[in-house]
Amino acid sequence: MVAIMVEKPSAARNFAKALGGMSGSFEGTAYQIVTARGHLFEFAPPEKQVAPGDAARMKDWALENLPWQEQSIQWSREKKADVASVLTAAKPVLKSASEICIAGDVDPSGEGFLIQVEILDELGIRPKKATRMYFTDEAAPSIQKAFRGRKAVADIHKNEEYLMAWYRTRWDFLSMQWARVASKCGGGPLLRQGRLKSAMVLLVGDQLKLCGAYRKIPYYQNRFRDENGVVYTSSEEPSFSSKDQVPQVYHGSAVVLDSREKKTSGPPKFLDLSTLSSRLASKGHKAKTVLDVYQKLYQDSILSYPRTEDRVITPEQFDELLPKVNAIAKVVGVDPGILTHRTPRKTHVKTGGAHGANRPGPNVPASLDALDKYGLAARDIYEMLARNYLACLCEDYEYEAQKGHLAEYPKFTGQASVPL
Repeated sequence: MVAIMVEKPSAARNFAKALGGMSGSFEGTAYQIVTARGHLFEFAPPEKQVAPGDAARMKDWALENLPWQEQSIQWSREKKADVASVLTAAKPVLKSASEICIAGDVDPSGEGFLIQVEILDELGIRPKKATRMYFTDEAAPSIQKAFRGRKAVADIHKNEEYLMAWYRTRWDFLSMQWARVASKCGGGPLLRQGRLKSAMVLLVGDQLKLCGAYRKIPYYQNRFRDENGVVYTSSEEPSFSSKDQVPQVYHGSAVVLDSREKKTSGPPKFLDLSTLSSRLASKGHKAKTVLDVYQKLYQDSILSYPRTEDRVITPEQFDELLPKVNAIAKVVGVDPGILTHRTPRKTHVKTGGAHGANRPGPNVPASLDALDKYGLAARDIYEMLARNYLACLCEDYEYEAQKGHLAEYPKFTGQASVPL
C-alpha cells in the first residue's frame, strides 16, 4: 500500500477526488491519503536549544552575548498546538505502508517536502521505499499523472528539496539574533515585522520617500503634429523652462514616408499575483482581500493555485482548459468566435514549472453573479484572470509600422502604428 502524504486538508480533498477516495486503488495500486495541516512543528525557543549552562545567555538580549555560536544549537523542534490528532491518525498508515509518497506542494523553497519529513522524523519512521509526486496543480489530471510517475527518493534527508528547506529554516532562526541587535541599537521598540518583511518595508518606505519628493518639472520644445496625431521630434531641438522662450522659427511642412513594415504583436504574458493585486487596487480591492478571496476560489478549483512564480503553463494545463474555453468566455462576455488560436503558444506554454501561471480553474462558474458568495472581489478577480488567459487564444495583432520625416525639416521624424 502507498501512503500519500499531502500538506493540508484541502489538498487531501483534491487528491481524493482525483484518485477515487481517501483510500482505495488507482489503476491497480492500493493507496491511502494522509494529511498534515501545514507545518506541525517549530523550533524551540533559543534558551531551550542549548545546554542548561548557556540558557541564560541565549535568553538575554544583551549585545555582549551575541553573536550566537551556531555549533552549540541543538535544533530541537516542538509540536505546535493541537497537532496530536494529526500525528495519531497518520502513524498507523505510515508504519504499515510499503511505500511512502511525499506529495507536499512543489515549492521553490522545498517547504512542501520538509513538512512531511518532519512528521516521519517525529514518528521515528524510516520509509521502506520513499517516492515523490511532482504536480503543477491539484487538478485531477495533474494529480493522476504525478501518481503514475512517482519518483524514487534514495534518502529523504539528502534530498535537494529537504536540504534547501532545512537550510532556510535554520538561517531564519539564526537571523533572529540580528532582530535583537536592531531592537537594542535602534533607539526605540522594534516593530514586529520579521527579518524579511522588515527589509521589504524599508525598500517600500525608501521608494515612497522618493515618490513624495518627486516634483514634475515641465519643459517646452518645438514639435510638429500632423492631422493623424503623429508627433514629429528632433533630438537636436533645444528645450526651455518657459513656453515664452521657445523660438517661433518653423512653419508647416509636408511629410515624407520613409518606410512601412508589416509587424505582429502577440498577447500579453499571464498575470502574476502581485500584478493582479495592483490592477485590482484601482477597483478598491486591498491586496489581502484579493489573496483571501482568490484562495477560496482556488479551493473550489475555480482558479488555479495563487502563490506561484510561474508565468507560463504546461501543455497538460493548456489541454485541460481547452474544452472549457467557450464556457469561460461566456462568463466574462468574450465572443468565442475571436478565440481562433487554439494551439499552444511557445511564449505561454512550456514544460516544467511548479504550479503554472495564474489562470481559470477546471470548474467554470455559471456566471459572475455566482461568484459573489466568495466575496466582493471575486467577480473582478475571475474576470481579469479569465480575459488575460483568453487573450492567448486570440490571433496576433497585425499592424503596419510607418516611419517618416518632414520634407522641409528632415531632422524632425515621427512614426505610427496603423492597425491592419
